Amino acid sequence: MNYRILIVDDEPPARKLLSDYVSKVENLALAGVCSNGEEALRFLKQNPVDILLLDIRMPLMTGVDLLNELPEKPLTIFVTAYEEYALKGYELDVIDYLMKPVSFERFTKAIEKATEYLSVQVRADEKTDKPEYFFIKTDTRIVKFLFSEVQAIEAQREYIKIITPTRKVLSLVSLTNIANALPSEFVRIHRSFIINMRHIDEVQSNEVLIGKDLFPISRNYRDVFLAKLEDGKLI
Repeated sequence: MNYRILIVDDEPPARKLLSDYVSKVENLALAGVCSNGEEALRFLKQNPVDILLLDIRMPLMTGVDLLNELPEKPLTIFVTAYEEYALKGYELDVIDYLMKPVSFERFTKAIEKATEYLSVQVRADEKTDKPEYFFIKTDTRIVKFLFSEVQAIEAQREYIKIITPTRKVLSLVSLTNIANALPSEFVRIHRSFIINMRHIDEVQSNEVLIGKDLFPISRNYRDVFLAKLEDGKLI
């Protein structure tokens, strides 16, 4: 499987070096590159990542500030030129700490540590029994859905529309809230759309075909979606 990785660093040479390193590691997919903490915070609110390569000393928002802003933190590797921040990194439960300039050998060791930790988590999750259904409240009813039957979920202002082969149901729930309750076969491809990868018939340029419906893939979500698609299996 490919692990999605986000690079956050205010120095262009560092971003370029780390991007090159990511491209050389077989099981990594570059989800994005950000030049400051505020940009990364916006990205992470819309795009799930597995590993965060994070500089600490940046203008506007430091790496430490960024982690403190995140309710759910990706597995983080600090990358910095300042050794005095090492203790702070361990206080924040980062998986490793890389000193600049980072060698490829040291980079791969940190990535191996992170991916091994993530693989253990995945194996543990696979052993956990999860419900096969959920309930959604409409204006007058509470409706049961099987996760397996849901093809897509669309945001419509303050409502969402749940789409299956036989019905479309509106509910007063935010797309973000329902996304947090969905299993891993669901992926966000647009600010207004989440799709079930089990139902994909075709991927056509910047659209996903499910049955007779086409769903747009936005630029902000495209890399994460394609990385998951390229895994060749649902994760």
